[in-house]
Parts: sequence; C-alpha cells; structure tokens
Amino acid sequence: MKTKTLIVGLMALLLFSIFSVTVMAEEKVILDANESLISELNGTVDEATNADINDDLNGSAGTGAIFREKLKLWFTFNQEKKAEIELKIARLELIRARIAAQNNNTVAMEKAFEAHNRILERVKVRINSIDGETTKQKIKDSAEKLIGLERAIQVHEARIAKLNEILSSANLTEEQMSKVQDKIEQAENNIAHLKEVEAAKIEKVKTRLMVAVNMTKNEADAEIKKLENAQNMSAVRNMVKEVKTVRTEKAAESISKVIEKLETKQVEGKNLSVAISKLTNVQQKLETRAENLRARV
Repeated sequence: MKTKTLIVGLMALLLFSIFSVTVMAEEKVILDANESLISELNGTVDEATNADINDDLNGSAGTGAIFREKLKLWFTFNQEKKAEIELKIARLELIRARIAAQNNNTVAMEKAFEAHNRILERVKVRINSIDGETTKQKIKDSAEKLIGLERAIQVHEARIAKLNEILSSANLTEEQMSKVQDKIEQAENNIAHLKEVEAAKIEKVKTRLMVAVNMTKNEADAEIKKLENAQNMSAVRNMVKEVKTVRTEKAAESISKVIEKLETKQVEGKNLSVAISKLTNVQQKLETRAENLRARV
C-alpha cells in the first residue's frame, strides 16, 4: 500500500513538473512577444534607453549623491566615460532645480541651473578631446565614442523637457514661472549647442577616414551610418523628438490652465493683468517651441 501511494505521489510530482515547464515556456513566449511589441512600438529603442528617456527625475540629489559621482570622475581617465559621468551629475542638478522650484526657492533653483550649465561646458571639452587617431580601427573607435555620447546627450535633452513639463504644472508664481522658462530655455540652447559640437566632431572623424584610410566621402558616410545603426541612433533621435514635443505641448497646456484661472479671478475684481501678460508670453514661447519640434518630427 505504501509503495502504491509512493508511486502515485511520484507520478503526480512528475506531471506537475511537466505542467510547470510547459506553463513557463508559454509564459516566456508571451513575454518575448510583448518585449518584441514594445521594441517595435519604441522604434527598436532598447529597454535601458527607453527608461532613460522616460526618466521622471525623481530620487536623491543631495550633496552626497553628487559627491559620489564626482568621486568617480577622479578615478576615471577615459574622456568618454568622464563625459557620461558628468551628464549623470547634470541630471542630479536638474533634480535639485526641480526640488528647489517646487519649494519656491528661486535662488537655489538658479544655482542648480548654473551648475548644470557649467557641467555641459565641461562635456563639450570632453567631446573635443576625442580625436587624433590615425588607423581605421582607432578612428572607428573614436566615432563609436562620439555616437555613444550623442545618445547620452539626446537622453539628457529629454530630461530637460521633462523638467519643463513638471515645473509648468507646479504651484509657482508667474514671476517664478517666467524665471523657470528662462532657465529651461538656456539649458535647451546649451544642449542644442552640445549636439552641434558632437555633430561637427563626427564630420571631422569622417574627414579623418577619408584622409588616413583613403575612403571616399560616400564610404566614410556609410561607415559612420553603420556605427550609428549599431546603436539604434535613428530610433533614439526620433523618440526624443516625439517625447520633447509632447512634453513641451503639455507644459504649454499647463500654463494655459493657470492663465484661465487668473482670468477668472480678474473678472471677480482682482487686477492680475501683469501676471496674465507674463504667463501669456511664456505660453506663446512654449507653443512656438512645440510647433517647431512638431514640424521636425
């Protein structure tokens, strides 16, 4: 009787194991299909890049967090890696700017933006230092580093747009909102200049391929395009453009709602014409920026 019970138990265990493996296999197929669909919807942007682009700028950004990243800089000698770390520090400064603005601390917000812009200047220096190679492989290595940095810059551009979206719906005065937009606009101009510097550097790399390796212009263009495709740069650029456009439109919409509330209060007898005028100017700038972005998407 005991033997029979043992056999029945073992058979039940075996059947359960087979069932479990089958279910796990089916779940894996479903998961793979979902991941494939997500990849397709995101234009082949990988999961890590997708997460970075959709960064909501939460988390710690205290002195300790920034010091830890700066400590990494001291022990990093690769210029590309240094630039990537500095862009991480720039992200922390954006978080500090968000926290300061939401706490109505305009001075701290401005200091965070100033620190952020100084970091972008240092990144520009790093980009300009990536060059000077003479063999085909080393020149290609330089191009890969520059393309990798462009990806990091594109991601940071999306983060600036996210900060704009967050602060446009924050409980700020019209004076604070106006200052926020000035700082955001400056940050966007700086990141745009950084992209121009990187693009110019890529052109120099193409020229180096033509001179040092005797490539034609078409061959050099094709070589860089192949390296960009390996990092899905076309998909990254398109996704960042769309994200920036949507976030800028949301920011303009948030400002519009604030203006509507102020206009209602003005009808009730309060003189808010100066505040409305300032915010209307901010809204128009955002709408123009969104229209220009939408035209390029």
